[in-house]
Formats: sequence, structure tokens, C-alpha cells
Amino acid sequence: MPLRRSRLLLLLPLCGMLLSPRPDAGGTVEFSSIPKQYLHNVRAVQLDDGKTAYTVKDLTYRKSSDPLITDIVLSFNTPSRRLARDDTRHYRITASDYNFKTGGGALGKGCAQFFKKEHGVTIETVKGAWLGTCDDLGSFTVEFRFMPYELRDGSVLFSRVGYFSGTKRGIEISISNGAVIAALYGVFDRPDRKVYDVVMRRGTPLTRLKWHHFGLSFDRLSGKLVKYLDGEEDEVLYVTESGEAYNGVYAPSFGYRSPEGKLQCLDSPPAYIGKGYAGLMDEFRISYRHFEDLEKVTELAYRNYRSVGRIGRIPYNVEGVITSPVYRFSGTGTKVQEFKWKEDAPEDTFIWMEFRISDRSFRANDVDIKWYRIGNNQKKIFLAKQEDGEYLRGKYYQWRAHLVASPDGKRAPRLSDIVLEYRLDYPPNPPLFLEAVAAGDRSVTLRWKKNVDHDILGYKIYYGITPGRYDGILTTVNGARITNGTGAGNYIQVRITNDVIDENRAHDRFDKLHYPLLQNTVLYYFSVSAYDSYKPDTAYNHESEPSKPVTARPYQGSEIK
Repeated sequence: MPLRRSRLLLLLPLCGMLLSPRPDAGGTVEFSSIPKQYLHNVRAVQLDDGKTAYTVKDLTYRKSSDPLITDIVLSFNTPSRRLARDDTRHYRITASDYNFKTGGGALGKGCAQFFKKEHGVTIETVKGAWLGTCDDLGSFTVEFRFMPYELRDGSVLFSRVGYFSGTKRGIEISISNGAVIAALYGVFDRPDRKVYDVVMRRGTPLTRLKWHHFGLSFDRLSGKLVKYLDGEEDEVLYVTESGEAYNGVYAPSFGYRSPEGKLQCLDSPPAYIGKGYAGLMDEFRISYRHFEDLEKVTELAYRNYRSVGRIGRIPYNVEGVITSPVYRFSGTGTKVQEFKWKEDAPEDTFIWMEFRISDRSFRANDVDIKWYRIGNNQKKIFLAKQEDGEYLRGKYYQWRAHLVASPDGKRAPRLSDIVLEYRLDYPPNPPLFLEAVAAGDRSVTLRWKKNVDHDILGYKIYYGITPGRYDGILTTVNGARITNGTGAGNYIQVRITNDVIDENRAHDRFDKLHYPLLQNTVLYYFSVSAYDSYKPDTAYNHESEPSKPVTARPYQGSEIK
């Protein structure tokens, strides 16, 4: 996996991407080769100039979705007695009873036929997967194809509903009044932590003995909740404070709020498919994403194919996906200044990209780190703010490219020259001219020159009784940080007493240091470091190396005045 860097002289393999510090703190990363295991329905091709490009491998719309963004798939291509796990192997099927109908499915070898009272499929919800999580559900899509024999009220097509404390909480998709009803019971949290039900009742009447495609999709960024039937928007709601896109989006979750506001798992009910339903079902799936606003995708897909049955699957589920490995910079808080690529997009094709970054290490298939859609030549990614108010900066990062072919399956885009430009956020320089200017009764006064780095939040004083080992760290005096405002002129002066030591020991969350009190005639070693404003008081903050140490000996002095 070679990686080339135009401004940094060091050349490292992609998997070990540890960027060496340089005075200019900037660099460029070119992703020249991606291993095959990170390509889904994508193949590498060589361009005329010798460079590598990526394009869609299969244009027939018959491949499954990217496993990294798919939670569960049930293709119903096997008899019920053999259905022990779903196609992704994420879930165990605890009960399965249906007639396996060969050759009559919407796609593939067959489909499930439900008509008896005992018919249905029961899915065990597992912790960590989407159906079993109690955390924020993020963006999601639930979809399937079905052919109803009868339009019975109360026929459950899909259900994942719990009844903790006697209240419904979860998602249920059923038939009522000849249409599909999507009910989300207590799934959305308001800012006041109260939950409420969202029931989408309006909809196009269903046709008996006809294949329909149903989709329920939520976009966590805009709050757009959409119910689709046969590729068209059947009903649209914005689950936000104002009822408008992006304005106070309510968080979706299967969890329950504790009195402190934290989500907790109190109920993990099984999920059901086909309960009380009479008809066929095929290609059930849940994905970790919205239909990407459908603006461009539906424009391409339905301009030529109003009936999705011609292709056999809803077109916007089919694409080539490159999910990169997780790379890392050398330091936390790194700023991604630009992300760009080259593309050759024939008519009715396009490419869209996602990016994520975190100071916390994560795996390639981790669902806890949020993805953000970005455009080509996207600049100043680091200025975007996340939900917690922090800027979009970090040490570990990953990108994901989606290559969408033309609806007729004849043309596919090509992606090449993927490039990222970044700027490291270096720690401040160590403080200069540290000296012990006074020693008194169980007290020492230190002085050093103010640090002139552009981003300085404060200073830490390290002290101990052994050279090279420090037994306490002092960051505050009388409840205030030690900052450039602590001293007058060009110097900072701090008087250390046992009251100051007690104050800092009380605020030590880790309780690993001894914080010895100052005793007269004992020799102490002191050093000072500077730190910046990036995530202060965390392991991700940038702190300088300690200054050169100085020594001081508290002493009461002469008793004769």
C-alpha cells in the first residue's frame, strides 16, 4: 500500500502511516493504492498515464450492499428450516416458519411465502448491532420487497418493539387501511428528554398480487424521515424542533434515558418479520445510512426506470464502495485542510464521498464514529463542528467513496488521484528561563518567561524530591489556571505553598501522584510545561516538553530580625 507525500521527505507504507513532524507542520497524502479487501464491488484499472483508478466491478445491480454499511440482509433464498442466520451473519434467527417459494422472488433463487397464523421469522437482537444497540441509531434505512395476497389490517411486515414499563418503544411497519403504516414508538428524544411517537399513516394504496418496494429512511444530519413506496416518497416528516431540516434534529434510539440523561439498555426485544401477514416477502435489509437525500440518485435511477422490477432491486442500493483502512497522523487534533480527487463520470453516473476523523483510535468497521459527507475539493474540514461542539479534527481518519453506475448498467465512473492535505497541530515550545527566585517557610516562588506561541492556554508545574521523577502536577492557583495572565510584564511568577498543593491534589482525577507537601530543608526539583487550548484536561491536549529543571529548598530563615 504505497503512500506518497509531496511536501514531506519521509516515505512510509500506508498501513504504518505515522507522519514525522516538520517545521512547516503541513503535508500532502496521496492514496495511490488500496488493498482488495477494502473494495466492495470495485475493481482497479490502469490509466494511460500508469496511475491506478477505481470503477464499479459489477454493473448488473445484483450484488449485495457494502457489508460495512449493511446491518442485516435476508434474501430468503433458502427454506425456513435452514435459515439459522441472516446473510450478513450478524444475527441469529431463533424461529423461522414460511413456505419457500422458488423462482417467484423479486430477486434471486426464491422468496418467503407467509399465509398461516404460525408463519413468521424471529430475529435475535444482538448487542452492538443496529437492532440491538441502545445508543444513537444515526442515519438508517429499513427496506424490503413484498407482494400482499390480502390487505389485512394489523399485518406486521416488520417489528422491533419493546414494552419496558408498559410503554411501546421501537419500530413497527404494518398494513392498515390498504396502505403501509410506519410507526416509531418513543424512538426520538426531544431536548427535554421526553420521547414521543411518530406514526406515518398517509400513503399510496397497495395493490394485491403485485410486487412493491418499501423503504423507511432517516437522515441523522437533516432530521428527514421518509417513507417510500416503489421508489417514490410516500410521506415526509422532519423530526426536528422547528419541523425544518437541520434545525434541532431529535436523536433516534432504542435505549432509555437514565435520570442523568444517559442512554441505557433496559429492553432488548426480538425483531419479527411477517407476523400475521399473508403474501410474499423478499430482500429485507437494514443499512447504516440514509438514501443520501435521493436527489441525484433518484434522478438518475428513475428517469429511465420507473418500475424497479426491471432491475430487480432498488437502484440506489447498488454501487461500488471503497472503504479505506483507518490511517493515523502523528499527533492529535490534526487539521484536514483539503480532500480532493479526480473523477471521470460518464452520463448518468456520479461519485460521492464520506470522511470521518477522531482522536480516539477506531476500527474500519466501527459504527460509533460519525461519517460526514464531503464534496470534491472540500476545504477546511477542520472548521466543521461536531454535535458535541468540538471541531472536526483528530489523529485517526478514514474515507469512503461511493461509485454509482448508470441505471442501464452500461456506464460507470472512474475515481483516481485521491489526495488529502493536512496541517499538524504541534505542542507549544517549552517555557524558558525557569528559576526559583525565593524560598520561604514551606513555600517556593518560581518565575519563567511567558511563552509567545500563538495558542497557549496555560502551564503545568511538575515537582518532586527525586531528579527526573515528579510526584505532583500543579495547574491551578486559588482555583484559576496558571496562564500568561498570571504574571505582569514578560514573566510569570507563582508562589507554591502547601495550600496550592492540596488544591491540585483534590482535583486529581486519576489519584496516581503523591503530591508531597513542602517541608523545610528538603530539596525539591521543579520543571514547567506549556499546553494549548485543544481539548484541555484530556489525553488529546498538546503539551510541551518540560523545561530544564531547577531546584529549591524551602527554609524558614533566621529567627533574629
